[in-house]
Amino acid sequence: MLPLAKFWTWVGHSFIPLAAGWAYFVRNGPDEGVLISRGYFGWALTLLVGAALIFALGRYVSLAKARHAAILMPPNTTFEDANNRNLTISWVTLVVFAFSLIAANILFASRYADSRIHRWNDPAPLEESFWGSRIKAHQIPCSERSCFAISKRVRSSGPVRDVMQYLPFYTDGLLLLFAAAQLAALVYLAVVLSR
Repeated sequence: MLPLAKFWTWVGHSFIPLAAGWAYFVRNGPDEGVLISRGYFGWALTLLVGAALIFALGRYVSLAKARHAAILMPPNTTFEDANNRNLTISWVTLVVFAFSLIAANILFASRYADSRIHRWNDPAPLEESFWGSRIKAHQIPCSERSCFAISKRVRSSGPVRDVMQYLPFYTDGLLLLFAAAQLAALVYLAVVLSR
């Protein structure tokens, strides 16, 4: 169980400063397209980290129940060990990790929700709505290497670097896959807790 606790602690402690720093760069930057691209990557990472943390928590609780442990939560191995548990530290760690994941999901998802699909060098979106622009992108055939961008990548002074390419099925599909992994981890945790 100690490797799970170390994984839980390391992933959670690594994610918090990374998400906080990335949140700054998602809200502050030279161009909206770049900010939306950063939001996409921040959300993808948050979904992956959430799936890993929730699964590790569920697995730890499952093993702790099987061993009839007094404390079901994993220890924060930075401050606790198997022989010296502090329930307050364990609870605070759980709350901080959960709050960080919820806040990061909201922040990065809301930034990515500003995305409107554009043709690669077109300043106008395909449609003015998030879903409408994606539906339109799926309907337009394109044989070029770079057909679409997740936001405007052209301004009066020329192209903007670091605006992500939009690949129909793949760009949003990857987020759906990571979201499904996080949801599956939540379902697993709920099943473990209800047993």
